[in-house]
Amino acid sequence: MSVTTETRALRRQLNALAVRPDWALLTRHDLLRDKPASTLAGRVWWRIRRLLASGGLMAPHVTPYPWLPTLKHRVVAADVKTLVIWAPAANRDELRAACEGFSKKLSKQDSPVPVLVTEVADFAFYSRLGWLVEYLPELSGDGPCYRQRKQAYLAWRYCDACIVPLSAGLASESDWHALLKLSGK
Repeated sequence: MSVTTETRALRRQLNALAVRPDWALLTRHDLLRDKPASTLAGRVWWRIRRLLASGGLMAPHVTPYPWLPTLKHRVVAADVKTLVIWAPAANRDELRAACEGFSKKLSKQDSPVPVLVTEVADFAFYSRLGWLVEYLPELSGDGPCYRQRKQAYLAWRYCDACIVPLSAGLASESDWHALLKLSGK
């Protein structure tokens, strides 16, 4: 399978996950959920919506704040694009080789900000890269698997980002530019 075909299939899969986000997870991590509305009508609507959401009749409120995938020590422009590297099923050696390939491709000043989604706990290596890492741990418990819920959350959170599979790090320069030009949806 070519890198372009693999990327399109991955984006279709993640778009399907992003359509059905886990509302409980989204509202639990909504940083501004407890901020009261400034007007009386806003406070009344907030209470009605909360009542309807608890009954499952309406989606809960999620504050639409911007998500900045940049790290504090890396200076980037405010309008920089996000590149999500989706690598949840990679082994450590394969991951390192692809990340080094991505580092070479992203060494330009106007390159997108990378966000690595992985289950490999190699944090010393990630720290040297200077990338944001979304870690997918394997946790078990009651109810749906935390990893699946977090994958759906990340698909929703990064729905506007350019998403590429790990194999894109080892792709040729022409394939790389073609992947960046593919539409996000």
